[in-house]
Amino acid sequence: MLPRGLICLIAALSFCSCASVSVKQQKYLSANLPHRVPQKILVRPLAFYAPELDVDRDGAKLTQFQYDFQEKFTKALSESLAQRIGRVQPIAATAPLPRGNYWLISGRFDRVRQGSRLLRSLVGFGWGATKLETSILVTDLSGAKPRSFLLIETSGGSNALPGVVSTTGYAVGGVASVAGGGAILDSTRSGLSFDAQRTADEVSAALSEYLYQQGAISYEQAVAPKRTATVTILPYSSSR
Repeated sequence: MLPRGLICLIAALSFCSCASVSVKQQKYLSANLPHRVPQKILVRPLAFYAPELDVDRDGAKLTQFQYDFQEKFTKALSESLAQRIGRVQPIAATAPLPRGNYWLISGRFDRVRQGSRLLRSLVGFGWGATKLETSILVTDLSGAKPRSFLLIETSGGSNALPGVVSTTGYAVGGVASVAGGGAILDSTRSGLSFDAQRTADEVSAALSEYLYQQGAISYEQAVAPKRTATVTILPYSSSR
């Protein structure tokens, strides 16, 4: 039979998440909000804010990283929106926009920090952490001109779990090796790719909740996003 301490430690490592993404701000940009599910959601690749792009690449490799990350996030967001809301179509940044009951998703990666998987594995508790922050703009295309009506800002990253070195402080002998192994395994499930997926899920959840608030979908269909303790939901103001 496994020692009680070992069982508790394995359980803690199994249920703790090493990465978390939340909605930190939601702002209405229009007094005239759409009240129906869009016929289709168009998703543009997000742009990058160069001063906050911290990855271990430059030149052609950096350009390739940016393209790959844009594609990865666009795919994740499109799939999450399709699952929770309806039809989705990824489009190029320069693609012409249709008119009708459509929404356009665009925006920017405000901060992208790659961190270090090795440090996340060995130390944890924020060492080698990733960081991904986005500003997502939602635009209604039903009028004569595109009209942005919602801004969603997200923030998150990996990780807060202990790594191999840290876990040895809480266990001895075989227990330490199991805990360390759990930390290594968890670190492989962290990183920017998983931050991107979690961000996509929170954005789609925020839009699902918005449609419920507008009476467009039922309570059973709606999904609520995870929000930070200091999140603000700002109404439209003509003075802004």
